[in-house]
Amino acid sequence: MNYRYLLIFLTILIIPFISADRVGVLIDFPDGSTHVQCIEAEENTNGYDLLNDLSLSTIFAGPGSFGHQLCQINGVGDSVSGTGCSFGQNKYWRFLNGINNVFEYMPVGFDGGSSCWNGDLNSFNGHYCVQDGDVVGLSYGEFSDSRPSFQSFEDICNPLTVNKIKVSVDGKRESDADENGGEIEAEPGDEIVFKIELENTFEFDDDLEIEDIEVEVTIIDVDDGSDLDEDISFKDLEVDEDDTEKISITLPFVLEDDDYDIELRITGETSEGIEQEIIINYDLNIDKEKHDLKFTKLNLDSDSSCSNAKNVLSLEVSNLGEKDEDDVRLSVKSQELNIDFAERFDIDEGDSDDTYKKELHFSIPNIQPGDYNIDLILDYSKLIRKEISLTVKDCNQQQAPITGSAIKESNNKLTTNQATPQTQTFQTQTFLQNYAIPILLAIFLLFLIIAIIYIVSIL
Repeated sequence: MNYRYLLIFLTILIIPFISADRVGVLIDFPDGSTHVQCIEAEENTNGYDLLNDLSLSTIFAGPGSFGHQLCQINGVGDSVSGTGCSFGQNKYWRFLNGINNVFEYMPVGFDGGSSCWNGDLNSFNGHYCVQDGDVVGLSYGEFSDSRPSFQSFEDICNPLTVNKIKVSVDGKRESDADENGGEIEAEPGDEIVFKIELENTFEFDDDLEIEDIEVEVTIIDVDDGSDLDEDISFKDLEVDEDDTEKISITLPFVLEDDDYDIELRITGETSEGIEQEIIINYDLNIDKEKHDLKFTKLNLDSDSSCSNAKNVLSLEVSNLGEKDEDDVRLSVKSQELNIDFAERFDIDEGDSDDTYKKELHFSIPNIQPGDYNIDLILDYSKLIRKEISLTVKDCNQQQAPITGSAIKESNNKLTTNQATPQTQTFQTQTFLQNYAIPILLAIFLLFLIIAIIYIVSIL
C-alpha cells in the first residue's frame, strides 16, 4: 500500500476542519510602554509555543520541572541561570490572564505539566493552553507591583469597529434595527437599505491598516427557498479613519407571510494578516395584507413613437397578499390611442409561477403630437388604478418656405455648376502637376527595358 498517497489524502481531508484560535497578548514594559499583538494558534497550544510567535525577541530558560521560564523580552529581564532565570532584584516576567476584565496572576506556567489548566485560579495543575478570545498579559516587576490596565480582546484583535448602522425600508427609518441587530418590518417588493459606518479603532500602533473590507447582506431562504444576497466594498482604513457606505437589497414580490433571518457579515484583514469578521443578525418580519395585487411590470416597447407606428404594452400582475384572488378584472383603456382591452383571471398567493402576464399590441392612430395616457384598472376586492404615458412625436415635418437667403444659396449653387468645366480643367492640371515626375520615370524605365531587350537579341 502506498502510504504517501494515503497521508496526502488524510491531510486534505483534515486540514479544512482545523481552525486557528486567536489570543490577544499585552506586554507591559518597565518604562511604561506597551506592546500588544494578536496571535493565531491552534486550540490548546501551550503558552511557550504561543509566545515564540511574538514579533519581539524572547529568551526562555529550561525546560525545568515547571516547564520553560520566560527571562527576557526585547532584552528586558534577567539572564538565564541553569533551567531558570536569575531573577535580579526580585523582579521577573509576571504571567497574567485576563479574567472578568481584570488581569489575574496565572497559577500555572507556560508549559509545565502534561495537561491543560482547567481555568480555576485556585488550581495549580497543568499549564496554560490557548482558548479563542483569551487575553494574556506579561509584565516585568515584583509580585506586589500594580498590574497593567486591562485591554479587551476586541481592542487587540478586532480593531475593525462598527460605529453605526441605520436601517431603512422603502426610505423610512427602521427604529428597531441598528448596529446591534434587531427587527425589520417589511412588505414584499420593499427595498431594505443598510447605512454602515466602520472605523479602525486600533490604539497601539499607528501603522496598522485594515484592508480588503467587504460587507455582505444575506436574507436566508427567502427567494423561493434560496438565499438573496448583496455585497459592497469599503476603502482601506488607517488608524482612527472611518468610512460610510450603503448597501441595499430588494425583496421579491412573491413572499410567504413569515419571518426570515438576515445576516450582515463584515470582513477584512489587518496589515499584520489577522482576519477581521463581524456578524450581525436581524429578524425580518414580512407583514402582508390580506388582499394586495400589484403591477410588478408595466412598460411600453417605446415611450415615444410616431403616428401609425406599432407599439407593445407589457404588464405583469403579482399577488402580494395573503389570499388567493379569483375573478380579477383587468381593463386597459385609452380613447385617443384606440385601446380598449378587458380580461378576467385568477391568481394564487405566494406562487411566483402564478404571475399574470400580458402583452398588448396596438397601432398608434394618426393623431396630433403630444402626451397620451393609458389607464389601467385592477378590480377585485380593491380597486387599483395605474397609468402610463406615451409621447406621440411630430414625424411629418413640412418643407421650410424659400427665403431670400435660400434663393441666394440656390444662385450660388447655380454659379458653381456653371463653372464646372473650368473646375475640371483645374483638377486635370493639378493631377498632371502632382504626378508628372512618376509618369516620366515610368516612361524612362519602359524605354530602358526595351533597349536592354534589343541589345540582348543582337548579342
